This record gives sequence, structure tokens and C-alpha cells, in this order.
Amino acid sequence: MAVLPTLTPGLPELSQNIWERYGFRGNPFNTQALSASAESILPIAQAIVGRGMESPESQLLTNFLRNPGGGRVIVEGDVGVGKTTFVNYHRYLWENEAKDKLLTPTTEISVYGNWEVRDFLMNVLGSIINKLLLLYGEKTIHEHALLREIFLFNRVFLQRSIEMQVSILGFGGGYGQTTQVTVPTPSEAQLHEYFYALVNEVRKMGYSGVLLHLNNMELLSLRDPKRTQKLFDEIRDTLQTPNVYYVFVAQRGFFQQVIAPLERVRSVFFGQPIILPPLTKPQVVDAVNKRYQILAADGKFIRPVSDGLIEYLYDLYAGKIRFVMDSVNTVVANLPQALAQTLDADSARAFLARLVFERIRHQLTKREWEVLSAAVKLDDFTNSDLTTALKQRRQNVTKYLNTLLAKNFIYPYHRDGRHVRYRASEDVRVIRDIPENEQASLFD
Repeated sequence: MAVLPTLTPGLPELSQNIWERYGFRGNPFNTQALSASAESILPIAQAIVGRGMESPESQLLTNFLRNPGGGRVIVEGDVGVGKTTFVNYHRYLWENEAKDKLLTPTTEISVYGNWEVRDFLMNVLGSIINKLLLLYGEKTIHEHALLREIFLFNRVFLQRSIEMQVSILGFGGGYGQTTQVTVPTPSEAQLHEYFYALVNEVRKMGYSGVLLHLNNMELLSLRDPKRTQKLFDEIRDTLQTPNVYYVFVAQRGFFQQVIAPLERVRSVFFGQPIILPPLTKPQVVDAVNKRYQILAADGKFIRPVSDGLIEYLYDLYAGKIRFVMDSVNTVVANLPQALAQTLDADSARAFLARLVFERIRHQLTKREWEVLSAAVKLDDFTNSDLTTALKQRRQNVTKYLNTLLAKNFIYPYHRDGRHVRYRASEDVRVIRDIPENEQASLFD
């Protein structure tokens, strides 16, 4: 019997759950979206706040999904307000609780700007077949000719030749671990046929259709709106595959910017985007406290931070719950290990501001710091707004603006043609609370 090594004298307890000291089984401030999986440590049906079936947004998405035959809809909202959790909640309900169940892949599908129709179809097919593999096992996939063939296509790697090959590692059914199977490159028409046939097979399994959750839209449209429009124009026919429900998650204004100008694309989409506002301040506080209750190991716990800090962070981040959670994670991760008490709002705020400053002080010159400080105070801004606030020449400000963009201290927030509005990254906004009389000496 193996003997576990003893701890080196003087080392702290190397436990992987920093939250145990507060009485939690897991991290109540996990920044990941709540999972659609029924096995999640934070069950989405219990932890959801403000987006339940009583909310107008949920009622709208539910009515969209109640329409038989499939459809296409855009869910819009600012980064960090909980769009993915919102869609995951509905994916969970329609796969686990609905009378007419919809099959949905394990995770959302990230769409990329260099995709063509073939890439879109291959990723959709792969997401569905992987979910079936998880549900029914390798043996079932292998015994079904269509599912097996799609599985093989999903495992191919592209070579710069006339063939694509697939390595089947331990697939079973008589295949050795080094066996190579040559698979011809499918045409778009063949992929469409596979998709149509696969959805029909899913329906034969007792589902009413397939629900697909597609992410990454904000990255595509902000970087290259024309390319994004081209992609939607190209996949329009694919989007009309019967009994498939497409839910695209994007930033606010995406529908009007990308979909509305394309008449033939707009004609196949749900009549309006579902716009997701931030949760209210009481809802964010409620969401945190609900997580406490769910994760409490024996019903007893210590709040890591006061509700006052949650309310302060809510205002700082304009209600974006992801960044509220991330800031608390930062504070707790930097506290002394022995500390297991509730940190008050003022102490936590000052502590967080020092942490952020120490992280960025060696990455910026004093002048860059001054530009970033002005950007933080402006909330969202254009190059001209920043020039006016700093009372500097435009070309000088543009140089610093580009540096801050390259270092990810600011990011493009909204694009209207050639005009771009920016925002300071959420993880540096707390520096606005460093008094101006202290800022001058920070770089001395």
C-alpha cells in the first residue's frame, strides 16, 4: 500500500479549495456561466436569478422555442451581463424539463471570422455527434452507419492534398489503435445532407429538434462587420434546416448592424433581438447570496465580503455580474490564508485598488497612466472625447490610445461605420477611486 508523503514543515496546507475556510464546497464567485449540465455543482435551475421564466426576456425566448419547425434568434447584451447563463438556462429546461425536448450540445459553439459554410457545418455536426456520443456511448455510434460516418468526419485532420485522413484511437469495433482510415473531403452539399439526416435521426430518438447556442458574435462584428455579414449571407440556407433552433449571442446593436441590412438574412430571423439588460443591484446581491446557500457545506458559512462591496462593484461595472465576481475572486485570492472573516466594503475596495495598481504600474509609463485614468473616468468614449478631456493634440493621444489598446487596458465597445467608441477594461476601472493627489506620486 502506497504511503502518502508528509507535508514539508513550514508549508501551509495545500488544499485545492480555498473556499473551504468560509464553509463552501466550491467557489461562489466562479466567473464561468452557469452550466446547462444537470450535474453542475451550481444547478442552474436553482442558482438562476432575474432571468427565470417570469422575466420578459425568458418569456420571449420561450415563445420563440415553442414554435415548431425551428428558427433563428439573436440574444443581445453587454459583455458580462449573463447572456450565456441565460441561454444555458433555457437549454437546460428544453433538454431536461420540457414536454417536447430539444437536444442541445454540451457547450456553446464559438464562431470564427474566417469560417465558410463548410466550417460552420463541420462544427455544428461535430457538436451534435459529440453530444450523442456522450449520451449513448461509442458502441451505439459505431453500430449506426450515419452516426459512425459523421463521427469519422469529425475526427479528420486536413492535409494539403486531395485527401483527408482520420486516426481512430481506440474507437473499438475491430479498429486498432494505429489504424488509418481514408475519408474523402465532403462537399458542401454532402454536409448539408448529413446535417439534415442527423437532425432526423435525433428526432427518431424522441427529440423534437436541436437547439444550438452560438457565441463569439461580438468579436466578429466589432473587428470586421462586413465579414460577419458575409458569413451570415453564406450560411442563410443552412440556418433554415428544419427543426433546428439557432440562438446567436452577441453585443447590443448586433441585429441592427449585421442582420437588418441583409434583407434575405433578416427575413429568416425572429422579428426582433432579445435584449438582455444587466441584472438589478438587488438581483446581483441575491444571486451571490443564493450561491452561498447552495454551496454551504453544512448550511453554515462565512461571507467572504460584505454585501456593500457587491453593491459598490455593481456600480463600478455598470451591473456586469461577471466582473463583480472576478473582482471578489481577486480580493479573496490575495488575502492571508488564515483569514476567514467578512471583509468590509471600504477595506476591500482599497485593497482591490492597490492590487490593480501594483499589477499595471510596471506596464505603463506615467503618461500612459494619465491617459488610462482619463479613459476610466469617461466610461465610454471616442478618440475625440479623450483628446478633449486631456487637452492634448489628437495625434499624441492617438499614440497612447493605440498602446493601451495593444495592452488590453481599453477595448472597442461599439462601432458605427468608421467611428469607434471605446471603454476602459473592467479589471482596471477601480483605479478611478485612487485620489488624484495620490496619483501624481505613484510613479515617482
